[in-house]
Amino acid sequence: MSDAFFPPVRVCVLGIQNCGKTYLVKNAFVANEDNHLIIDPNDEYQTGVRYVPRFAADRDRYREEFNLISRKLIRPHLRTLEELETGKNARREERRLKLLVVDEADLIAPARAPLPSSLHDLYVKSRHYRLTIVAVSRRLTDLSTYIMDTSDYLILFKQVGYNALRTARAINADIADEVKALDFDAHEFLFLDRERNVRKATLETFDVGWIR
Repeated sequence: MSDAFFPPVRVCVLGIQNCGKTYLVKNAFVANEDNHLIIDPNDEYQTGVRYVPRFAADRDRYREEFNLISRKLIRPHLRTLEELETGKNARREERRLKLLVVDEADLIAPARAPLPSSLHDLYVKSRHYRLTIVAVSRRLTDLSTYIMDTSDYLILFKQVGYNALRTARAINADIADEVKALDFDAHEFLFLDRERNVRKATLETFDVGWIR
């Protein structure tokens, strides 16, 4: 995954359990970028460069652990845009982190709670670091609206429940019924671009080239 083909973006993937989120992230993102790190609280990816948090079930301790992850595993492998343009620290390029996947992102960035400073900083400076961030969660109502609002692309698998559909309607007034009607067994989802234009896809028809 070169920067030219896959520019640094922020992507949010949401859907109920077993809808196909993990399969999509593995095959569309992780498989195309060797320089990646997956924060994997449920220990379900099994392949790739992963960190399985110890304290994901304890919000306060997980926030502390995530700050440590950022300081020890993420930041040492980032390079700023200035460094890339000037060639400074070029020897670090082989180890430069280009893709960060935060699975079960609502555990560290729940709705109605401030983001840990380390995660917020990564989102604010992701383009400066030429870093793609993929946040994965289940329900729209579980995840921080900051993550959804600042994501360049949203991928919405099937959602159910009044509040989840109301949140979908707030993102795009026309999609609540579409989200509810998605075929769970066919792994259908909606892909929303930066302008929140919508197209329907499946795991087989999705083209990572839609992300530009």
